Amino acid sequence: MMKRKISLFAGCLLLGITTVFAQKYEPYRNADPKELVKRKDLTEQQLGDIQRYYQFQLKDTARGAELLRLLINNYPKGASARLATFHKVSAAKTLADMTVASEKFLEAFPYADWKAHPTNQEFIYYTIRRQLGTAYMDNRQFDKLVTFCSPLNFKTENEIYRWNIMRAYVFKTVGRDTLTRISTALVNELIKKVNDHSYEEAGVFNAEKAAANASEQLDNELETHISLLYDGKQYAAAKEYFKYLSPKGAYGKADLNNKHLDILQQTGDLQVILPFLENCVKANAMTANMFETLKSLYTAKDKTPGAYDKYLASLKSGEEQDELKAAVRAGLTNQEYIPFALEDADGNMVRSSDWNDKIVVLDFWATWCKPCIAAFPGMQMLVDKYANDPQVAVYMVGTMQNGNYKEKSVGYVKQEGFRFHLLHDAVDKKTGEQDQVFKSFVPYFHSSAIPRKVILKDGVMRYTAEGYPGSPSKLVDELSYAIELLKAEK
Repeated sequence: MMKRKISLFAGCLLLGITTVFAQKYEPYRNADPKELVKRKDLTEQQLGDIQRYYQFQLKDTARGAELLRLLINNYPKGASARLATFHKVSAAKTLADMTVASEKFLEAFPYADWKAHPTNQEFIYYTIRRQLGTAYMDNRQFDKLVTFCSPLNFKTENEIYRWNIMRAYVFKTVGRDTLTRISTALVNELIKKVNDHSYEEAGVFNAEKAAANASEQLDNELETHISLLYDGKQYAAAKEYFKYLSPKGAYGKADLNNKHLDILQQTGDLQVILPFLENCVKANAMTANMFETLKSLYTAKDKTPGAYDKYLASLKSGEEQDELKAAVRAGLTNQEYIPFALEDADGNMVRSSDWNDKIVVLDFWATWCKPCIAAFPGMQMLVDKYANDPQVAVYMVGTMQNGNYKEKSVGYVKQEGFRFHLLHDAVDKKTGEQDQVFKSFVPYFHSSAIPRKVILKDGVMRYTAEGYPGSPSKLVDELSYAIELLKAEK
């Protein structure tokens, strides 16, 4: 009902605006466009509004087209001419045609001229520049791309970087050395421009939200650039860019933290490793390797039994842990599920009816699902944590795959060195899809997305959560807390 009320309100508001607009220009309903453009009391903007009134309100396309032609003739550098030329650029059929048309547009309608007398057409320059930057990248005009980006604002250059440099890095479409050179030039520009307020926009981002968005975007691009340098073993160069990360970005991503640790080790900055790792624990963004390093550093000074565990617990943020525990409690449920039997990687049948009161964690995943794969290090940490606990079992259930899905799942896990107990979801005889068991759970969580964690006990689904929190240590904390809650039940 509330959505309907909002929709009705929005519709009434739009109708009201349209009505006011129509009433404002009603006196010009029967005017001759040739006479209108001669009037000294009508500005170009007002004439443009009248043109749109003819075109869209009155559906008088003939007079609308005539007034537009006269506007372009009388104001060849004005808003109407700018918009009409932009539409021509957008209609280009080939990359080459679009590139030439975009360059000519920027020559004919310089951004500085628009900036001196701004209208609501900044989106035109944002769009033209984004597509032109992509054209230079695709045409491998890398030096031209770098020069082109230099005068742009943060918002525009960031989008060019995000779409082109990150894409080239992920899909390896440009040689690493060349890409690193381009990335260095663009990232250095982004660092200088991050506080230029270019994300501020009425009704979209106020000053505070614009600054936060710019900071987050810069963190993302810095992560790509640092990863490029790290892959090329340019450790000293990579280390310099960590100082530009936001406080959240400096410790909030486990994969980047792991690279940071290795960079500190490679550059010999051993004295800062311990405080760095302590901050990563507070952010709950740790990998297994980072925990091993932290434990090694601490126990080298204090080998007292239990001391390390107390030390580790003291580092964790109480607020963050409280939020995590609250989220886990919200995910607790009490749903009976349909018993099932699935084949494991060795060809043996695993039956849910045999689990009895054992606490069983199921992770539904697929080889094509990037968040699923990203969660694997955390799931391995969970497997290792409960490896000797007879009350707990963890199964990775490959689902919604095609082709030789068994070979794909087993091959990937072995190739990456994970030690999982794999199960293969069964094929639904009605649909032919490999999702029979997962689909039987879907009605309980009203979503068909993966990764999906499910914890079972006594024939009942007791906990479920979708997605990956982005940190192996956070994932382990989440599932461990759920497991321990269930273990504590009488």
